[in-house]
Amino acid sequence: MRENLSVQAAEIPLYLLPEVIARLIRLKGDATYRISIVRTHWHHYNVSIRTKRIKRELAPVPVALFSRVPGGAKRAKKAGRGCAA
Repeated sequence: MRENLSVQAAEIPLYLLPEVIARLIRLKGDATYRISIVRTHWHHYNVSIRTKRIKRELAPVPVALFSRVPGGAKRAKKAGRGCAA
């Protein structure tokens, strides 16, 4: 089954446009391809955000982060011994 690549919001007031666009982008999570904003009446707009899939080679990969042990290598060796002293 094919996944829908666009999300839409209808009748958005002008002052809420930036918040709605940010929410829709966070909701979808893929690379944004096109944002369409159409004025309906008065100061209301329809927003449509179309995304495309990120290629597997460019997709984010979880990375392990290692932090340095304060005090250098000697303290790290002592901490790894397992004794209470």
